[in-house]
Amino acid sequence: MSKKVLIVYATGGMGHVSAAKAIEQAFKEKYSDVEIKNVDVIDFAMKVYKKVFVDGYNYVSAKTPELWGWLYRTYNDQSKQKLPRMLSQLAIEGKFIPFIEEFQPDFIISTHPLPMLLVSHSKKKHIINILSSMVLTDFGCHSFWIAPEVNYYFVSTENVKKCLLDYQVKSEQIGVTGIPIENKFFKVKPRAELIQKLGLEPDLFTILIVGGQFSYQALETIIGGITKKHDGQVQFLVVAGRDKELKEALDKSDLNKDSKIKTFGFIDNMHELMAVSDLIFSKAGGLTVSECMAMGLPMVINKVIPGQEQDNVNYLVQAGAAVKVEDFDQVVNAVNDLVSDPQKVAEMKAACQKIGKPKSAEALADFVYGKINK
Repeated sequence: MSKKVLIVYATGGMGHVSAAKAIEQAFKEKYSDVEIKNVDVIDFAMKVYKKVFVDGYNYVSAKTPELWGWLYRTYNDQSKQKLPRMLSQLAIEGKFIPFIEEFQPDFIISTHPLPMLLVSHSKKKHIINILSSMVLTDFGCHSFWIAPEVNYYFVSTENVKKCLLDYQVKSEQIGVTGIPIENKFFKVKPRAELIQKLGLEPDLFTILIVGGQFSYQALETIIGGITKKHDGQVQFLVVAGRDKELKEALDKSDLNKDSKIKTFGFIDNMHELMAVSDLIFSKAGGLTVSECMAMGLPMVINKVIPGQEQDNVNYLVQAGAAVKVEDFDQVVNAVNDLVSDPQKVAEMKAACQKIGKPKSAEALADFVYGKINK
């Protein structure tokens, strides 16, 4: 009888989803004899909870980041987590735990604290008794990730491990594997081949700009300020992603007429754009950061959501892999300085590669496979 692994996430930020997908991919490629189910715990929730959880997080993190930062700090205290834990149990356990009992996995992997909260509660009540693990998808830690019933934790860095030790998690329960990313971020085609595919100039400094954090007017300011100083030396890849307003503005703009500016909407080949770029201006989510580090791609970071993203930025800046700026004028200045300083860019690339863990999902799958076949 084949072994079974349940991977579960919650749609509160795309990083958790991407990490779960990366782990699933690692199992399917290396351990095809294991039956995998990868599910969103929110699919088992009552409709009201589902709407509040998903829409609430998206709204607060995007529109009132200061409120999100306050919530993050306030609830980093387990004595204050009783009410949200109880509400989550009432809204989800009725369908989620019977699903687990029916599937009967040998191991449960969660890339978000919510599913493991429910699993741990059911283990505490002796409803289920299954090996479980938490995958921390940022470079900081929060007490909401911690539960006595969790058997193993997979973390990004030794600093996060030390944080868990302070919460009385045993050292042998913690694996410093890195944040799981899909293997396409380290199995990329040769740069020369991608340069040709994307229609880029091979000798120009390439700047990747990812939307979701600025308006079209801000984008014009950034590109204009850089080209003013480095005209003929730089080219741009601009990804609007899910930002429909930015994509519509780009489609109507003159930027599309400039051969040194390539614009994109939502794409599935971000790894290829990263592979040809010298620098990225992007948000600081845990998965994005991990992908950049795996690709050896230095970051310029402006807009930071207080809480987990601030932890990520602090780690990157201290490691020498990123530059943090406060506004769009500083973005222009930082990029201009780096374009003029190839040695500094080379040092940042080396710092990225030093802390990057491209095979994190595979390492996690190896560990779990060893446990369920012991």
